Amino acid sequence: MGKNNTSNSEAKKTRVVWVDPSWTTTFCNLCVEEIEAGNKGIFAALSAKGWSNLVIKFRDETGLNYDKEQLKYRWDVLKADWRVWEKLKGVDTNLGWDAVKGTIDASDDWWDMKLKEVPKASKFRHKGLQNLQQLDRMFRDVAATGAELM
Repeated sequence: MGKNNTSNSEAKKTRVVWVDPSWTTTFCNLCVEEIEAGNKGIFAALSAKGWSNLVIKFRDETGLNYDKEQLKYRWDVLKADWRVWEKLKGVDTNLGWDAVKGTIDASDDWWDMKLKEVPKASKFRHKGLQNLQQLDRMFRDVAATGAELM
């Protein structure tokens, strides 16, 4: 009669599609709120209490019933994007800002050079990293961007 799809459904459950950008903004705002409340874990992520609070608050604000693993996966994706963004900016201080695109305004030569160094940054050429202020609060001082390792 019924198939046992436990492993398939659990695997699918972990990764969800964040189609509405406001969900990510809400997620980031709530993460910052938990960090500022002192609910940060030892190794940069949230404490158990922070994750528990986040699951409840995220559900209350968005109507989405995502569990800790689904939210943690989003945390990890955002952290990886933030690290790529930080590597892309590097130590360049003469970069402009394209307010229309919301990303770095630089020459094609600069982009070509940077994309050779950081291929994953190609997604930021025409649209910058969203929620940057919150992501800085979530990950700065707790994540090695690569520059600190040299």
